[in-house]
Amino acid sequence: MRTFEHLTALWMWPFQIMQANIALAETAAGIPTILGARLPMIGAAMFNPWTANHRELTLMVSEKTRAFGLSHKQFERSAQLVRSATEANARALGTFSMARMWPAEVFDLAEKNLAAAASLVSLPSNSIAPIHKRVSGNAKRLAKPVTRIS
Repeated sequence: MRTFEHLTALWMWPFQIMQANIALAETAAGIPTILGARLPMIGAAMFNPWTANHRELTLMVSEKTRAFGLSHKQFERSAQLVRSATEANARALGTFSMARMWPAEVFDLAEKNLAAAASLVSLPSNSIAPIHKRVSGNAKRLAKPVTRIS
């Protein structure tokens, strides 16, 4: 049983939202660096495909699909938990209306609803995390060193 973890997630929802907002801001801040480094590579590849940076061009696609795929898995997981809780609620409504529901079943139902709610609370930060990780890593890797004139 992960009831304590779910309760903790619900209690910490303001921090989850703050974490998601910080990740979104850092992601948005890293995009110009990435575009500034990759757009000239794309332009050079259009003029001469044989001298293009094929490794970087391949990473442009594979990293995006991997990051968005991981993000989608978080959405899918939350949707499955919500669907499971909704179906359990519908079944429980019929059982409860006939006064045939035992306390253990009520607690199982509450736990499913708690898991669904906790999943929805942590969904924003969990879904942006893989994208943020890739963008931050690319921004650091592709950043040009600043040359200082003394």
